[in-house]
Amino acid sequence: MYLCICRAIRERDVDAAVRAGARKPADVFRACGKSPQCGTCACDIRERIAQTVREDAVREETSRPLLMAAD
Repeated sequence: MYLCICRAIRERDVDAAVRAGARKPADVFRACGKSPQCGTCACDIRERIAQTVREDAVREETSRPLLMAAD
């Protein structure tokens, strides 16, 4: 789904930018090689950044092997 209509930035573009280190909408635009235009998408991009960061943290946490304490 497109989050920025003006610059054709999709959810998957935001996800890739976040995984490359983006944490603000300006970082996402930079990672996509684009500049913001009207700014209407900033809230949606912020929400997607937060969602992707959360999902990646959960995925990382659940993929770690469990360490058993020695009795």
